[in-house]
Amino acid sequence: MKSNSTDYAAFIMTYRRPDILNDTIIKLINQTIPPNKILVIDNDPLKSAQHISVKHVSSNVEYFSTGYNSGPAGAAKFGLKILSSQGFSWIAWIDDDNPPVFENIFETLLSLENAGIKVGCVGTVGQNFNKNKGVMKRIEDETLEGSGYLEVDNIAGGMCKLVNSKAILEDNILPDDTLFYGFEELDFDLRLQNTGYHLLTDKELYKRHRIFYNRMGMSLQRGKRKEIKSLWREYYSTRNLLIILKKQKLHKAMVLTIIKSCLKLFFGFRFGINYGFKNAKYIFTALRHFAIGKTGNMESIITDKIN
Repeated sequence: MKSNSTDYAAFIMTYRRPDILNDTIIKLINQTIPPNKILVIDNDPLKSAQHISVKHVSSNVEYFSTGYNSGPAGAAKFGLKILSSQGFSWIAWIDDDNPPVFENIFETLLSLENAGIKVGCVGTVGQNFNKNKGVMKRIEDETLEGSGYLEVDNIAGGMCKLVNSKAILEDNILPDDTLFYGFEELDFDLRLQNTGYHLLTDKELYKRHRIFYNRMGMSLQRGKRKEIKSLWREYYSTRNLLIILKKQKLHKAMVLTIIKSCLKLFFGFRFGINYGFKNAKYIFTALRHFAIGKTGNMESIITDKIN
């Protein structure tokens, strides 16, 4: 079923990846229902994405510079606030390196607004969130059989996330920019649900994505060794998850997360001394900053470059 809601726009968050940004813009333009406007949110103070935006100005691509690295959380807040104020009914929340992989994605997703419930957000792929344990739960393959929609708790920004602008204009739900990086979508989605909105995915589209990425039959594995250059993410994911659990008053999950984080701090040494010390540094600092209420961009403690 083709949606009548073509009054949607998209923003693309980017930071010093002009070639990747260019490809993503082209894939959005080539959708069966393309956005009426594409707003590039540039987190690079040097404005490295500006020339790419100018290149596509005839396709209604506009440029906005934050003037500083506001992180994904800050960029998403800018994008949603600007485009909702311009009267668009739905807003696509896009990462520069996660373009739509099929040409009819937004046509399919926009049709979900007709589900007959208060829809706040739709996307290609979603997850459930265990509020007792504070962990994400993978949707089982069997759940994706058949047609129709599936309700989820969280849709990541890289999954062609479409937000109902009513949630912004009427309920003032915007990303928490103090999170900077990591779980900002979860925080946003839980607040959507608290206000009575539902988050939906399309079963057939979801399954098609899983097949495309060869993820059918996979199981979620925790505690695996991460790339050492990516360990800085442990800081943001640990700190931000605890902040969100506290905001949601999920105290049991918060305590369990602190315990698990302490265990991860020590168990990281099984992957080597260098790995262990770096992992411990980020997790310990995250726990300490959560305890004292420190938020925002912590590039001063990150030894690996954030892209």
